[in-house]
Amino acid sequence: MITQVTNNINNDTLMIDMSIGNICNYQCWYCFKGAHEGNHKWFNYDILIKNTDRLLNWYKNQGKTKFDIHFVGGEPTHWPKLLDYIKYLKDNYNCLISMTSNGSKKLDLWNKFAKYFDKIHLSYHYRQANLQSFINVADLLYKNKVIVSASVMMDPLDWDKCILAIEKMKKSKYRWTIRYSEILSNKEYTEKQKIILKKHKARSANPLWFFINNKYKSTKIYVDKKRVPDNYILVNKLNKFKGWKCNLGLDWIHISPNGELSGTCGQHLFGKDKNYNFRQKTFYKKFNPTLQPVVCTQCECNCMPETNITKCLV
Repeated sequence: MITQVTNNINNDTLMIDMSIGNICNYQCWYCFKGAHEGNHKWFNYDILIKNTDRLLNWYKNQGKTKFDIHFVGGEPTHWPKLLDYIKYLKDNYNCLISMTSNGSKKLDLWNKFAKYFDKIHLSYHYRQANLQSFINVADLLYKNKVIVSASVMMDPLDWDKCILAIEKMKKSKYRWTIRYSEILSNKEYTEKQKIILKKHKARSANPLWFFINNKYKSTKIYVDKKRVPDNYILVNKLNKFKGWKCNLGLDWIHISPNGELSGTCGQHLFGKDKNYNFRQKTFYKKFNPTLQPVVCTQCECNCMPETNITKCLV
């Protein structure tokens, strides 16, 4: 049994995980519910800008001067206004911009993205991705000094083929990070597969290139004051925090495809019994909560960044 999770997140930094819709060109069997149904279209851009200003300026008044903003979907690169929004954020706020993408768009679009993103996390899905195109995207981002990594979703139904894909990735022109990524499902891994998953990385990035170009603070996670790998809690199934006090809302917020501010699991924030909605026209008028930790009401936590934010058993 564990009683505490801590990390090295700076008090002046707010991490925002923003799902701008759930439209996706992939339909992976293991994808979490709500991520690719396509029932939440893209944000109204004018409302989005007004609500963004309210949200970020409110947190600035709470002492949060840096914003680590990460885009997820669906597939975020489908949103036609993505570049416009990122340019707005970069021009008006002190922020780092990152994204999780399946990397399926053409190289000319990735050339445009490379000018504005600080980090891109590419997610490789064996049954749907074109492996060589995926490698080409990662190489392009590396060449443009974007911190790029690839997570291979280790489908237990196609394990050997995922391993072969990793071996081909290792022959890429540039040396970017490759990770084994565990799929959370009712499909069990073998003991041998679990050992491989615990390695977490199949390849690390070129260390000199990473040192020169990385703008992010290296993550340090502690469980009961002992330093652990980033995926330690999930791999060891220690992710049950119901009743714990957690820094959701203080250090991290998730904006879901339907616009709600919550944890990725739907956990309410700010001591409320309902969620503020970022899509609403009146959000910029209504958003004025009391900043406080949450007491977790969820059975388990399946988002690695959220499992790793500061929390304790009470």
